[in-house]
Amino acid sequence: MNRSLYIDWLRILATIAVVTIHLAYETLAVNLHNQPLSNWLTGNLFDSMSRFAVPIFVMISGALLLNDKRELTYKFFFQRRFNKVLIPFIGWSAIYYVYEVYEGNFQLSISEFIQLISSNSISVHLWFMYMILGMYIVTPLLKIFVKHASKKDILYCLSLWFLVAVLLRILNQYLELSFYIVLNYTANYVGYFILGYYLSHYEIPIKWRRISYIGIVIGLFSTFVGTYLATMKTKGVLNEFWYEDQSPNVLLVSIGLFIFFRYQLTKRERKIPYLAQLINTSSFGIYLIHILVIRVLYDSVIMKLFLNLHAFIAIPISILIVVCISSITVFVMKKIPVLKKLVP
Repeated sequence: MNRSLYIDWLRILATIAVVTIHLAYETLAVNLHNQPLSNWLTGNLFDSMSRFAVPIFVMISGALLLNDKRELTYKFFFQRRFNKVLIPFIGWSAIYYVYEVYEGNFQLSISEFIQLISSNSISVHLWFMYMILGMYIVTPLLKIFVKHASKKDILYCLSLWFLVAVLLRILNQYLELSFYIVLNYTANYVGYFILGYYLSHYEIPIKWRRISYIGIVIGLFSTFVGTYLATMKTKGVLNEFWYEDQSPNVLLVSIGLFIFFRYQLTKRERKIPYLAQLINTSSFGIYLIHILVIRVLYDSVIMKLFLNLHAFIAIPISILIVVCISSITVFVMKKIPVLKKLVP
């Protein structure tokens, strides 16, 4: 299995995980004490198993873009990247805005639309677009860095990111310790971007591979238990601290999965099945459209499933429905000249 194929499988998994997060939230949004505990724990289980989604997406981007050896001009790079992100970003922002107007949540106004899109207030999941646009803006500089950096240099950069984005966050949350040295350029998703390059570019020793696989188990367990205990402290209102992308538990799972797919899947030389390949080629479109699909189906399908079935059954069925409808819709959109620009 070559590099692009394991990247494809990671993309498929991350796409399904994103949908899972937003559907599992149906049980988590209700106070833990106002529903059967098993129902809430099931939602927590599905959500905990899916929190690697955005980190993996960012790591895939880093692996692909920073490993690209082509010498591209700024103009060519930004034209290609922004065509793939900026047009869908504006287009889908408009679609979700019009839907909210239809639902009576917004007033139809160009000035309001501009205000909402500038403040990331149209749809909760579109925050990813703002983040990835920022990543693309700094990518040319990061390419210069990784081109001339040694392995030690990259490890140093990742260490700074771990300090700022992960460790200090834990210290501040539980020990109320703050750290005022400004290291913002190493924080947040830049670390995952460079981490994707590192894990795809350098050979990972067998010992560290095995440790990373153990890290998956530790990370998943910590996410599940940590979220439950934190929610109990907030009197049953969901506490999402351990769900956040920069939490150490999510980092462990993301690293472990990336390494697992890179090395373990090479032992099985099989093509991606058609349906999985459809998700792979439609992943960006699925991310953009799936919230709309959930909203449209909410009263007639999804809510009825959650009211009549246990979450352990309702969540997988909902995932299947939303992923299938989203994939088929994106597939059709790709065949239509104007609409295909919204789902590159």
